[in-house]
Amino acid sequence: MLARVLRGLGRSFRKIGSFLVLLCAVSIVSGIVAIPLWYFSSNHAGGYTIFVVALLAAALLYVLITRLVRLGREPGALRSYVIRKFLPILKTAAVIIASAAVVYGIALLVSRGYTVPAILTAILWILLLGFLKYARQGKR
Repeated sequence: MLARVLRGLGRSFRKIGSFLVLLCAVSIVSGIVAIPLWYFSSNHAGGYTIFVVALLAAALLYVLITRLVRLGREPGALRSYVIRKFLPILKTAAVIIASAAVVYGIALLVSRGYTVPAILTAILWILLLGFLKYARQGKR
């Protein structure tokens, strides 16, 4: 019985030790990565910005190319992907950009003292957004 308890405690301490070793390894690797990036961003802000933007662009390009290669293997898959995924994303982006422009225009109208046209613009924009969102739902 004592041997079983000692074996169980030994396994528990081994798991705790493995966890601590893994935690130390993660901390060391994090330091090895983070400290040079921190130094680079602090002393060479322009170069760091270019580096980060290039890294993000490369990651985005990699994801895009792998997805296109995978879709290119099946006939008609690219067209269906564009219709199902890409066009709704473009539509949402267009609505967000247009909404930001309308909000800016409304703020500009209010700041220049044109409150009534600003309110009318806001009401019309809300109606248009409602039409875009809910007018076609019955046809699906």
